[in-house]
Amino acid sequence: MGLAAWLALSVMLLVGCDSAPAQVERVEPSLPSVRTEAVRLSEDEVKYRFPGTVRASERAAPAFLHGGVLQERHVARGQRVEKGEPLATLRNPAMGPALTAAEARVRELDASLSRLGRDVERARMLRERNLTAEEELDRLRSEREAIAQGREQALAQRDEAQAQLDELTLRAPFAAEVTDLLVEPGDFVAAGQPVMRLAGLSGREVEIRVPAGLVARLEVGQEVRLDAALGARRFAGRVADIGRAGEGMAPVVIVVETDPAPALGESLRVQLALAVQPELQVPLAAVVDSGGQAPHVLMLAEDDTVLPMAVTPGRLANGWVTVSDAALAPGERVVTAGQGRLEEGDRVRVLP
Repeated sequence: MGLAAWLALSVMLLVGCDSAPAQVERVEPSLPSVRTEAVRLSEDEVKYRFPGTVRASERAAPAFLHGGVLQERHVARGQRVEKGEPLATLRNPAMGPALTAAEARVRELDASLSRLGRDVERARMLRERNLTAEEELDRLRSEREAIAQGREQALAQRDEAQAQLDELTLRAPFAAEVTDLLVEPGDFVAAGQPVMRLAGLSGREVEIRVPAGLVARLEVGQEVRLDAALGARRFAGRVADIGRAGEGMAPVVIVVETDPAPALGESLRVQLALAVQPELQVPLAAVVDSGGQAPHVLMLAEDDTVLPMAVTPGRLANGWVTVSDAALAPGERVVTAGQGRLEEGDRVRVLP
């Protein structure tokens, strides 16, 4: 073969090789990555918090039984007093003369009884000597009996006048602290008008208002936790009294049992733990279109394929939301991250 023929054959071989189809390597598409969380049941109790203010378990607003002018006040704001200690004195010009008149009436009747006693004794001696009629002795005895009965009434009137005079001095009904002064010396005070406010030294409590729907689940004696509004202090308490709610809010009194107790007027947060029926919960991040018309979650089947499930979101607590009307079961997986562009039947890769 000549040189020219050999060159022509080489050119043809090269052209034939360039025209052969190229071999392309196929690469499988990567699966979308997601993160999941298991569906769970909520706790069997729910904690509700209500604001409250510490007050004394024993409280009083002492008042006089009669009207008059406040003559003297024996205590100051913030002062501690013992039971029976004088608090204030009232001046009523009508009280003193009434007692004086009652005492004078008793002395007058005492003198009459003494005189009648001597007359009866003299008439009895004369009757024994047949020197006077029996009717005279009976008359004197009847008169003496009437005077004795009148004296008993006079004594009762004197005691009443003395009690009314004693009421002009206001006394502490229990050991307490004076928290407020409502009337100044020299002011006129009407009967029953509070003069000051007292807070007992022993016992602290908090009153809160609870919706009617929750009151039925409360019990007297139930333990309660109280947290200070400022700081990290905690106190133990219990439900002492539950008022009537009707269709509104019911008053509930919580007794503080921790010693030392919080200060009067301190703000607390009362935490009530109420039993509830456990509900299904999913992370809030798992709910798609939570504020729209078709909220749902993306559940993963056993083969890691996506299955949308319609839900009705409920109460949110600590990043978890209760769901109802959902065909979910505790332990099933729902997608919490990477939901974008996922459709029903898509297979995904679950990140650890």
